[in-house]
Amino acid sequence: ETTFASMPKQAAKSYGDPKFTGMMLAKVFCTHLVSQLNYNFLFQDVDVVWYRNPLEFFLDKKSPIYEFDMYFQDDGAHSVRYAPYSPNTGFYFVRANERTQYFFSCFVKMGDIVMQSG
Repeated sequence: ETTFASMPKQAAKSYGDPKFTGMMLAKVFCTHLVSQLNYNFLFQDVDVVWYRNPLEFFLDKKSPIYEFDMYFQDDGAHSVRYAPYSPNTGFYFVRANERTQYFFSCFVKMGDIVMQSG
């Protein structure tokens, strides 16, 4: 209730402030709901523009990387804070299966920890 009861109504003033964090948790909650419906999904921020349909890449069964459950854009932030991974949640694809459903379920349940720890 504390984490998801209300969403920010104004823009964040800076990266990582409480409004920014609230919006990031809203993204997690929305994607969790879609994953529980057992759909593959592509999530992207509104500032992402496609030059070609990316779904063809993710759904190509002949691709050597077809077996990956999730694909994330690299964030470029390779500091210790984000080690050992640097996924950017502005563009990512998730394949529907029990592993990804579990991942998003755990992620949602950790929202209160994120809010407490910053």
